[in-house]
Amino acid sequence: MTAEKVKTKALLICLFASLFSLPVVAQETVKARGLLVATNKATLSSELAARVIALPKKMGDGFKQGDTLIQLDCRLFAAQLQKVNAEVAVATAKLDSTRQLSQLNSIGTLEVVIAESELQKAQAEQSMAQLNVDRCDIKAPFDGYVEQLDIQRFEVVQQQQALMNIVSRASLEADIIVPAHWMTWLQLNSAIGLRVEETQQSLRAVVSHIGPSVDPTSQTLQLRATISSIPAKVLPGMSVVAEFTSQ
Repeated sequence: MTAEKVKTKALLICLFASLFSLPVVAQETVKARGLLVATNKATLSSELAARVIALPKKMGDGFKQGDTLIQLDCRLFAAQLQKVNAEVAVATAKLDSTRQLSQLNSIGTLEVVIAESELQKAQAEQSMAQLNVDRCDIKAPFDGYVEQLDIQRFEVVQQQQALMNIVSRASLEADIIVPAHWMTWLQLNSAIGLRVEETQQSLRAVVSHIGPSVDPTSQTLQLRATISSIPAKVLPGMSVVAEFTSQ
């Protein structure tokens, strides 16, 4: 075989290999730090100025949705509700009497309209009084635990005063800070691994949110990952190391 034929055969082999070779995608595991946060967390405050008469739950106690967490002295608001209930009864009776007189042509339609308006006004005041009574019992908006208690029994609280912090451990997410240039390969619903630093437990999560903007100073981006299964010892506020597979 001549040198020219050998060269031609080598070129054909290289061409054949290039046609049927598959592209190789390099994968690399990269890490970033994050923090576990509770999906449901709230600071309860008072909508009324009143005295605290009962605190059924203490710091660390668990509760169910709808449980009473703080009970305020409701005697004043209950008395106001009774007064308004009586006014509604009087306005109702007055309207009935006015309608009967109108049917007998003893009074005009104006008196009926006025009586109807007075009843509607009394009913509106009744609704407000009932709302204040309902506000005396501050109930849990979700299942969770008492994280912090800022009041004591017999104290008088003011409107909008913070009373209690509550948190749910049933649903946790991870807030993760990553370099902005990872946006070239980051995708929603990507599976990632989380290692809890305090307990050394491993968790599985999925990227659920990608921040809409980049921090101009640090050139970082905030992500949020939803955790599928949460062990008993994993708590909100713990630190995690997130592992991503980049391409």
